[in-house]
Amino acid sequence: MRKTTLERALELARESSCRDVEQIKRTLNAEGYSGVDQHLAGLSIRKQIRATIAGRSAQPQLTT
Repeated sequence: MRKTTLERALELARESSCRDVEQIKRTLNAEGYSGVDQHLAGLSIRKQIRATIAGRSAQPQLTT
């Protein structure tokens, strides 16, 4: 089952190399998601995405 646009956006914020909301929008569009701009237009979701990205970069990197 395909993830919703918002689920995928948050997944990208957590796990990808996307550094900002615009990169996430471009990735979602490239993956074939529709209505990306509308889904990510709200202040709350953009704030949550930015916080998730910031949290990802604050996590220590594991090395082997």
